[in-house]
Amino acid sequence: MAPPGHLTTKLAILLVLLAASLPGSAGIRIVEMQVPRVVQVGKTVHLACRFDLEGANLYSLNWWRGSEQFYQFSPSSPEPVIVYDSPGITVDRGMSGEEVVVLLNVSHASAGRYKCEVLADYPSFEKHAEITHMQVIDVPSGPPRLDVSRLQWSPGEVLRANCTFPGGRTPSELHWYINGKKISPQSSRFVHPEIKPTGRGLNHGMSVGLAEEPSEVVSRTSQLTVTLRATHFTAGGQATLTCEATVPGVYRRTVQVHLSLPGYKTAAPSLKLYGTGSGVRGAATLVVATCLAVMLLL
Repeated sequence: MAPPGHLTTKLAILLVLLAASLPGSAGIRIVEMQVPRVVQVGKTVHLACRFDLEGANLYSLNWWRGSEQFYQFSPSSPEPVIVYDSPGITVDRGMSGEEVVVLLNVSHASAGRYKCEVLADYPSFEKHAEITHMQVIDVPSGPPRLDVSRLQWSPGEVLRANCTFPGGRTPSELHWYINGKKISPQSSRFVHPEIKPTGRGLNHGMSVGLAEEPSEVVSRTSQLTVTLRATHFTAGGQATLTCEATVPGVYRRTVQVHLSLPGYKTAAPSLKLYGTGSGVRGAATLVVATCLAVMLLL
């Protein structure tokens, strides 16, 4: 019978061999994966995959979009960078390397599930992979459109207003404010998207926001219903209703309309723009239209 010490040594060796044969036992791991959650059409995107090989050498780093591999980096190969054809994927070879892959001019076809896979070299060939998603969106250049039926209101009346975001494929958030104070989300709801040829607003109401929608655009509309109180109006009989549309990280615009109590002068509609896009042109158009209206009345 073998001595106990000998058995213990053999058992330890077996445990080491078993641990070495288990996937991921070498400690190889991806410590950080950076893929933007939402990105605008036409932008350049940097994908990052940083890893720890626990002393091993890197055999290859691979990027996949869905079930298709589009990139491979193998430091020991004669050609370290290999780019595979994949719809919607254009890799900048010169800017891409071991930890960062640069995608040019992303489109809707670039969206999907992205996987980074790291493979250690001989003898372990251990690998580790992480997965995340990227969404590619259209961001309109103009602001949302705010529709109200009239500009003069009395306390106790129920105000109904619509705020329409120009573009249905964008995951926008629409929020309402009165005099800068946010209105409870329970006071608004999203109505079913409608296909509209233009951005003309309500047939017989007031519409603020000059961004025209191209034909056959599906618009997302938030419908506000709130009972007005005397505290909603300033000492000068004014109240400012604001709709804010945001796409986190890429778009933020607001549009306002000024309401008043009966007997008080109604302030001219105003348009406040924030974020990216050509909102200055929309504001300039509003000023020109106002001047022409004044000239016609003179």
